[in-house]
Amino acid sequence: MIERRPSNRRQASNPVAFLLFVAAFPTVILFGAWRFASSQDDSAPPEPDVVAEYASTRPATPVLSFRRTPSVLARETSSTAFEQDLRSLGGAVLPGSCAAVSVDGVLALSDGIDTAVTPASTLKVIVAAVALQVLGPDHVFTTEVRAELVNGVVGSLYLVGGGDPLLAAAWYPDDAALNKYPQQPATSLESLAQAVVDAGVLQIGGNLVGDSSRYDAELYVPTWPINFRATQGGPISGLVVNDGAMLATRTKTTDPAGGAAQEFLRLLQDRGVTVAGQPTGGTTPNGLPTIASISSAPLIEIVGEMLRNSDNNTAEMLLKEIGFVSRQSGTRAAGITTVMETLSTWGVPLQGFNMVDGSGLSRENKVSCTTFMGLLGRYAPGDPLVSAMAVAGQSGTLEPYFTDSSLANRLVGKTGSLTGVKGLVGYVPIDGGSVIRFALLLESPGVDDDAVFRPIWQELLGGALASYPSGPTVDELLPLAAVPR
Repeated sequence: MIERRPSNRRQASNPVAFLLFVAAFPTVILFGAWRFASSQDDSAPPEPDVVAEYASTRPATPVLSFRRTPSVLARETSSTAFEQDLRSLGGAVLPGSCAAVSVDGVLALSDGIDTAVTPASTLKVIVAAVALQVLGPDHVFTTEVRAELVNGVVGSLYLVGGGDPLLAAAWYPDDAALNKYPQQPATSLESLAQAVVDAGVLQIGGNLVGDSSRYDAELYVPTWPINFRATQGGPISGLVVNDGAMLATRTKTTDPAGGAAQEFLRLLQDRGVTVAGQPTGGTTPNGLPTIASISSAPLIEIVGEMLRNSDNNTAEMLLKEIGFVSRQSGTRAAGITTVMETLSTWGVPLQGFNMVDGSGLSRENKVSCTTFMGLLGRYAPGDPLVSAMAVAGQSGTLEPYFTDSSLANRLVGKTGSLTGVKGLVGYVPIDGGSVIRFALLLESPGVDDDAVFRPIWQELLGGALASYPSGPTVDELLPLAAVPR
């Protein structure tokens, strides 16, 4: 038998282990170098850890307390009684009318809320809101005087309208026979006449021309009753002085541009200016220099006059100005298109909404309480639009109402009235920060009679609004002050 002898050769090493060793060797060397360098660090020692310091007080209201949501709790504790108080109002809302009341955006009454109703002058709230958005609260209307110069001598003089709805001679704004409410802040036509004289114009060789071309030639909305024209509204024009009324006759002209020129001529003559020609209407030639101008009060003040006084002419002219600025078209149609687009952009519900003018004089206007509540929800007491409204028992069309109620000097809103139509929309601020918003649009034969609507307004609506809140206010439910630990 042959025996196998052990070999003198050493067995071969594992090649994988050998490669891992080779790869790891540099890493080990680098780590050692880093440790050595770290041991030589001579930088300043690190700052000691900051120990948290706790306040010496602790909250008195637990995290899960209802006091953490005071507005919700205040509303809920008063909602049942408030809804009960509003039931009588809901019962007075006949078919064809609507009523809606909310507290901090939560509806407490919604009778006929989607019914499209004739809004009358409450429509002006919509015009005001869009005008402030499109034109801006600081927008002004500028009336200019331009001169035709021939060899340094003034030929014809042009009074160029800028759409100012409150341009007036001094006698008109406070004339109680023509204006139920003073039309202030008026833009002084006398000041403009004096500016012409101050510019050195003492003689006019041609005509005095009124230019109303900023807006279209539609003086009255076609759907207005004939007896509304020049009494309730119009003439509407890019140049109107005294709402079209003449001092000589105390009546309104059917040619507002010519009538404005006539009033301006009178004021220039009072200041010693001689005019060879006649007052008339026309269009200003291109390129004539401006020798004088006057600007209105800021738009927010004009909006206030419109809302408090329910000024129909101001509303119609604002609607055309909206169209002029947004679409370069001073027309009622252009203004309405922009109003519709703006409301849609805001997310205001428009089901059943139909708008044909800015004043609300047309019965073809239709608005639901849903639309009004959507619009009112964008604003709060203190916002410019709300501050521009009439105040119950104090100003404008609301001065005679709620005088013996706790709502006097608190409720703000806009009224609306036509034969068979009575509307009221607005706000009641509540101590502690809550806000009641309401829209009441009544349409039925005889509802505009004082004996019919006043009890609905003051006893049913007013009584319910004045009763809120029956529970604690938001202020009383705010989280308690912290107490010492």
